[in-house]
Amino acid sequence: MDQKTQVDAPQEQFFEAKLKKAFDEVSYSFEKILGEVRGDSNLVLAKQAVNQLQISLNQFENLLKEGGSSVASYDSIKYLYQEIGHPLSELRRYFMKEPSEILTDKAGVVYVNALKASFRRLMDIAEEMDEGHSSILKSAL
Repeated sequence: MDQKTQVDAPQEQFFEAKLKKAFDEVSYSFEKILGEVRGDSNLVLAKQAVNQLQISLNQFENLLKEGGSSVASYDSIKYLYQEIGHPLSELRRYFMKEPSEILTDKAGVVYVNALKASFRRLMDIAEEMDEGHSSILKSAL
């Protein structure tokens, strides 16, 4: 195996591991969270959904690390992680019946919508990165 092949093999695996895949459960999670805030869903499912959002963030971060970068490597991603942290934390507290800035269900909807918008932007960035990696891989072949 030549040196070029040795260097390209991990990158090829990274290119095949789509970043956007980390967010496969996000839509379902928001559906359950909004359902609980509106009174249509089960509190247990909403708690699990909030945890799933954190798992998705962790998976995305791990995929970035596998590719040799990190959240801190990209200002836009770093900013979105900061933007996501607060409402995610407050929703977790709200569903755990702990003191929270979310005092009403209507306020909960506002938090969920803000969180959802930030996740959408992060998912768009992941998709753009996937497309960029895919075109880099194709041009290398």
